[in-house]
Amino acid sequence: MKLQISLNVMRRFLLLIAFLFCIAHVACLEAAGVHNWSSIFNNNPSKNWVILVAGSNGWVNYRNQADVFHAYQVVRKNKVPAENIITLAYDDIAKHRKNPFKGKVFHDYEHEDVYKGVVIDYRGKEVTRDNFVRALKGDDKLEANKKKVLKSGPDDNVFIFYSGHGAASAIFFPDVVLYAMELNDTLAYMYSKRMYNKLVLYVDACSSGSMFRDVLPSNMGTKEDEKSWSMFCYDKEIDACLANEYSYAWITDSEYSDLKKRTLEQQYQEVKKRTKDSHVMKYGELAIGSLPVGKFQGHYDLLMHRNNGAIAPNVVDRKISSRVHLFSMSRCTMEATTEEEQEAAWRKLHRALQVYEVAHHTTHLMELCKAGYEAETLIEYILNVCS
Repeated sequence: MKLQISLNVMRRFLLLIAFLFCIAHVACLEAAGVHNWSSIFNNNPSKNWVILVAGSNGWVNYRNQADVFHAYQVVRKNKVPAENIITLAYDDIAKHRKNPFKGKVFHDYEHEDVYKGVVIDYRGKEVTRDNFVRALKGDDKLEANKKKVLKSGPDDNVFIFYSGHGAASAIFFPDVVLYAMELNDTLAYMYSKRMYNKLVLYVDACSSGSMFRDVLPSNMGTKEDEKSWSMFCYDKEIDACLANEYSYAWITDSEYSDLKKRTLEQQYQEVKKRTKDSHVMKYGELAIGSLPVGKFQGHYDLLMHRNNGAIAPNVVDRKISSRVHLFSMSRCTMEATTEEEQEAAWRKLHRALQVYEVAHHTTHLMELCKAGYEAETLIEYILNVCS
C-alpha cells in the first residue's frame, strides 16, 4: 500500500516536522540526530531555504497573507537570501478596494507595514496546490518558465510555513485542497532526491492535526478537531482579523529572540504559553527540539529589537478562524441602511451559515468514503434529501 510505503520512508527522514496544526501541533521525525554545533552556524546563509504559503484569498482572509508577509520580513532580517525564499500569496489585499491603507498590510494594531519589500513568486491564480508541490520538488518546467523552485541539496535546511484553512486530512489552496497523502508523497520525493539535510514545517490551519494521523507513530497524541483562532479582529479601520494566533506567536518570537540560541523546544514552549485558545501539541521524535531555530529560519548576530514588541490582544480580539467571515457578514447585516441592502446581506449570511454547518460533517463523509462508499451514491442521497 502507498500509505505503508510513505510511512516507512517518513520514519527514515532526517528532519523535524513542526506542524502547528490548529494553532500549533508539532510533529517531529528523525532518523539520526546530528548535534555537531560547530557546523550548525558556519556563516553560510545559503544553507537555509524558506517556503512561505498563504493558502487563501479574499479580504475576509486578510490574516493569512499578513502572517506570510510578516514571516518574510523576519527571515530576510535573519539574513536568509531573497533568492532562497519562495513565497506563494494571492496578493489581493494590499490594494483591495476595502483596504483604507492602500499598498500596506498590517499584522497587529501597531499598523507597521509588513508588505513593503516582500517578493512574491507565485501570485493570483498561480497560488495552487500543484505549483506548491512542483516548487517543492524543484520542477524543471516551472524553472524553465522563470518561476522560482526549491534548489536545495543534501547539506541544506528547509523551512516551510503554511497559513490558511484546513479540514480532515487536508489543507486548502484557492483552487483545490492538498491531501495528507499528497503532502507525504511530496516529502518522500524530496527525501529520495536528497533535497535537504533537515526540514521544518509549520502549518497553521483548522483540523490539520489529521494530516499525519496515519503516518506518525501511534503513541503520539493529537488534537485533530480543534479550530484555529484569529486575533486583532477589532481594528476600527480594517474590517478583518489581522493575524492568526499561533502564527503571530511564533513569528514575533522569532523576531525578538536570538535565533542562534533560541531552540525549537524553547520556541515551542513560548508559543504554547502564548496560544490561549488551542492546544499546542508535539508529534514524533522530539530530540531535534534541542537545535536552534536559526538553523532553519536564519539568524542575525544582533537582536532586531532589544524588547519584545509583540502585542498581547484582549480576549475579545480573538475569533475562531472558520467563523471570522460570519462576524463580518453580521456587521454588514446590522449596518445596512436600506431594506434591499439588509435582504442581500442576510441572504449572504444565511448561505455562509449553511456552509459552516455542512463543514461539521465532512469528517464523517470522509470516513464513509474510506469505508468504500461511492461518492456518487453519497451525492445522490444528499440531493434527494435536500431537493
